[in-house]
Amino acid sequence: MKCWPFLILCACMSIYGFKIQADEINPLKDTEPLTWTDELHVRLMDGAHRYIDRRIDQSIETRQRFWNRDFSSVEDYEASVKPNRDRFTRNIGIVDKRVQVKMEYAGDIADPAVIAETDNYQVYQIRWSVLDTVTGEGLLVRPRSEAMGHVIAIPDADQTPEQIMGLADGVAPEAQFARRLAENGYQVIVPTLLDRSARWSGEYISSKGGGPSPSFHNQPHREWIHRMAYMMGRNIMGFEVQKMMSLVDWLKQQAGEDVRIGIAGYGEGGMIAMYSAAVDTRIDAALVSGYFKSRQELWEEPI
Repeated sequence: MKCWPFLILCACMSIYGFKIQADEINPLKDTEPLTWTDELHVRLMDGAHRYIDRRIDQSIETRQRFWNRDFSSVEDYEASVKPNRDRFTRNIGIVDKRVQVKMEYAGDIADPAVIAETDNYQVYQIRWSVLDTVTGEGLLVRPRSEAMGHVIAIPDADQTPEQIMGLADGVAPEAQFARRLAENGYQVIVPTLLDRSARWSGEYISSKGGGPSPSFHNQPHREWIHRMAYMMGRNIMGFEVQKMMSLVDWLKQQAGEDVRIGIAGYGEGGMIAMYSAAVDTRIDAALVSGYFKSRQELWEEPI
């Protein structure tokens, strides 16, 4: 019996609603009745895209106000752009302190550390410390004579260090820039980037039968890590830039603080090279290939 008041209220509201629909609607001043017949969520997203596109176009003229460069000296210039560098560093997720870098050869009897050698250089598999529980991997190419210089050569995410060293198929000889640097007497470090395949995207979980059952998906490795890192204020580019910064730490330890360091990259590696040079002022020269272009359509690029 206690539900009767509620039912009566609902009935009155329904009658009132029908009366409103039947009466002529008088819009407020400077408004019109909403007569859209398409999906409202589509209009919402289209409007959001137009707004973002408009703001990106406007940024060409407005972004300059965020820069106050002082060209009077190198020191003054570095100080004037430091707020921009610090903001960029945070934006790509570099918020964790690097650990003391330790470089080690990686390999065993079946897969030795030295994987190739010529009359001019030797190629080693290496691993180095970056953050707590985060390490970097790649190749170290050491000349047999005194090094002409030191370069970090970064492949695209779809390339391996072995490919740009000419030790595996997949990259044309003229594009094997790590090999060409090594042949010209440079000590070269070639890091491995997280690739865009989905080979390891998943895990084996226990099934009802007791044995492991595969649970995999087709989300690329870079996107898989990016999605989880982003929620924690990190970014896959930040992790990879920190790997390069740890290599700079190691080169400074080995060759002295005055050593000049270059960084070069192609594609995704070009992005990491450019970001690393922007963040770390100890890098003296940067070569960016396959990525240096307008950032106006950055949101359309793959993660």
